[in-house]
Amino acid sequence: MNYHTLGKTGLQVSEIALGTVSLGLDYGIEAPGEFGRPSESDAIQLLQTAADAGINFFDTAPSYGESERLVGLALGSRTDCYFATKVSIPKDVNGDMLRGRELRENIRSSLEKSLRLLERSVLDIVQIHNATLERIKSGEIADVLLEARREGMIRYLGASVYNEQEALAIIQSGCFDMLQVAYNILDQRMAQCVFPEAEQAGVGVIMRSAFLKGVLSPKAQFLPSELLPLRRAVESVRDAYRAGWQDLPELALRFCISSPYLASVLVGARTVAELDQALRAMEQGPLPLDLVARLSGFALSEEHLLNPTHWRAH
Repeated sequence: MNYHTLGKTGLQVSEIALGTVSLGLDYGIEAPGEFGRPSESDAIQLLQTAADAGINFFDTAPSYGESERLVGLALGSRTDCYFATKVSIPKDVNGDMLRGRELRENIRSSLEKSLRLLERSVLDIVQIHNATLERIKSGEIADVLLEARREGMIRYLGASVYNEQEALAIIQSGCFDMLQVAYNILDQRMAQCVFPEAEQAGVGVIMRSAFLKGVLSPKAQFLPSELLPLRRAVESVRDAYRAGWQDLPELALRFCISSPYLASVLVGARTVAELDQALRAMEQGPLPLDLVARLSGFALSEEHLLNPTHWRAH
């Protein structure tokens, strides 16, 4: 296993991290025989197999269903594993953002629940989940998290974001130690400005969506008609590199680990077989520089295609 320093945290994190949303929820593109979360016993086996293989970074969130509980059951007692969980931006019954004391109480309650479920006395990393520009600039959530860090509940702060403005705001705030962003063959929007800024500020980069929720995998064959442009983009990649559907995940993962800005890339393996495939891809190492350069030509820019939260609206 290869390890990289996660920015100014100094943590040595595995090049491949395990994203656990698909362990706690039915997640991803519906494909015959390849959809739905695994059983509890299979999920625990997967988590433990990943840790035994040298993966030491596990990403979870309260909104990922049973994910935190499963991670705690499988790995809570292991001191060689880092957990990165999240806090959601809290809203009231009318959908308005909480502020002041209500916001603080909501976030504190979320942190305490995460500590219990993950079976830890301190949370390694807490990220603002889907941090918006408005909430980043207000600084309220960051203030609550910084207070929790001073009290010893949290070691490091992070945020997961969707766009460049949000990413740059996180970096420039000076409050955060790591940043989680989408990056893959089709979505390279963070590469030009965000990654260099993060490196200069000592903010570690965790890449997610390496497979774009399954688009860069055989599941692309089952994309709904409204996402046909994504399938065509993937087919262009396949045709250019004479790759089969089964080859796409390895190509996609090796593209991510080829970035010099990477600390770790999240892999949402649902089975031990998928985990093994990711580990084999990592063993192959980064892609040749000329191939990385050619793959840059397949980048898309359309937000409605690259951000899976918009897919539901089609």
